[in-house]
Amino acid sequence: MNSQKIKIQVRKLFTKSAGNRSEIDELNQWYDSLNESTDRPEGINQFRAKSWSNILDEIQPSSLQTQKVRKPFLGKWIWKAAIFLCLCGAGYGLFTTLPKKISEDKIAAGVFRNDIGKVSTFSLPDGTKVWLSTGSQLEYAEDFPGNRKVKLSGEAFFEVERNPYHPFQIATGAIYTEVLGTSFNLKSYDETGVELSVYSGRVKFSDQQSDKVSAVLLKGERISWSSETGVTEIGLFDINQLPGWRQGKITFDNAGLDMIRSTLKLWYKVEIHLEGNGGNCHYSGEFTQASLEQILETLSYTLNLTYKINDTNVTIHANPCE
Repeated sequence: MNSQKIKIQVRKLFTKSAGNRSEIDELNQWYDSLNESTDRPEGINQFRAKSWSNILDEIQPSSLQTQKVRKPFLGKWIWKAAIFLCLCGAGYGLFTTLPKKISEDKIAAGVFRNDIGKVSTFSLPDGTKVWLSTGSQLEYAEDFPGNRKVKLSGEAFFEVERNPYHPFQIATGAIYTEVLGTSFNLKSYDETGVELSVYSGRVKFSDQQSDKVSAVLLKGERISWSSETGVTEIGLFDINQLPGWRQGKITFDNAGLDMIRSTLKLWYKVEIHLEGNGGNCHYSGEFTQASLEQILETLSYTLNLTYKINDTNVTIHANPCE
């Protein structure tokens, strides 16, 4: 059982969502497997307490970090969960409540904007480093960095400069993201969907329209929101794989034709029209510094489609895939 999975399971105990008996049994097996080593100066109880404390340091919000685990828990995980839920009862709201909708601040001090096909890197006045993807725009407020609220349309990767007195907040449609100092990728090219991937630190993900929906993500975790389905469950991803667009790479991961069309329109100044009956076609692959015609030629062989380019208009006729 890897450390990332352990942290996710323990988080469920804190948020009272650990209803799966197999998950509790798996945690219990991990805890019981912490055997005393001959080259370890402390005993098994001290070692278990230290392991448990290290995990708590990872999942607890900053306001709860002053609480220390003074001794190991006895018995099964259900008792450990009950005890910790009592200890953290006062702080539980930090995981389940969120601020009201962000006030309509005037954002006009600075604007960074990329044309289609362009990727840029820059630093904000507080030292935060930003990689801005193709067709994206980032605005920051007049009183920045005292007010570290920005507005993102598109996709960006952030390395946020830590400032405990002024959290860094990003508004993306109906979602806002709040951090102190961390790195993450945020994607929202329209107001109907948002995707967040955390590469380091902790990030709070909240629905501006609700006071009940929020999540705190750790390193290696991903979450998304759409206007149709709301917030998804937290998933895992490989933090060693940085977003390909930072190096100008166009990446498809089991993408359908609608996703392929949306992605190509972000990189090339064209209108793409889909025809035919290729709704079951999906493609995975990566292109670096490729022309639109080179990409379409590759797709034509892989997905059994034909295409026609007429100036800035592209027509793709897709046949059913096997």
